[in-house]
Parts: sequence; C-alpha cells; structure tokens
Amino acid sequence: MKEQFLTYRELDSGGRLCYYILQKAFPHYKGIISVGVVEDALSSCPVMKYNLYVNFSGCIQGNILPAYQDALKEINHVMFEMATWFLYKRVLIDEKKYNKFKNHVTSPTG
Repeated sequence: MKEQFLTYRELDSGGRLCYYILQKAFPHYKGIISVGVVEDALSSCPVMKYNLYVNFSGCIQGNILPAYQDALKEINHVMFEMATWFLYKRVLIDEKKYNKFKNHVTSPTG
C-alpha cells in the first residue's frame, strides 16, 4: 500500500532542526511535530498517548491556504490523519526512541 505521508527533517529559520510530516497528495499540507501545542498553529492534533503534537505548518509551496470552502475542516482532518499515521508508522515502530515523550498517567490511590 502506498503511503500518504512522508517525514523529513529540516532547519527552520531559527536554525533549529525540526521534524515534519508532508502530505504526498495535493494540496501537500505540512505538519510540524512538537512537544506541546504550537500556539500560533491554525490546527494542532495530539499523537495519542504521547506528549507530541502535529501542528499545521502551511503546505509545500509555503505558508498558504487553499481558498475553497471547508478548507479549515479539511486541514483539521489531515492533521488528525497525520498524527494517527505518525503514531503507527514512526512512534510504535521505534517506541524506545519516543519513550521520553510518553504520557505516564498514574491512577489515583485511595
């Protein structure tokens, strides 16, 4: 089965190495992986059971949005799909690498 996303690393404008997810199909939305929500992101979606988020970061052509109706709804849906894909195709395949980001929930004692 053909993958609908790919991941890559790239330096941002501040010189920090960032981890991105790119949608292979048009409109080629880009998500950036972060610890916690990026405040200015148009859309953010948590990676289930981890303190990681996929935040909308424009598209491959830059920081632009499609002008058609329901574009924001589509972006939210794609960010959710990216977070789910990232969990199954990257995190769970190499759990040791992501263990430090795991949400360790303790049950209340009574």
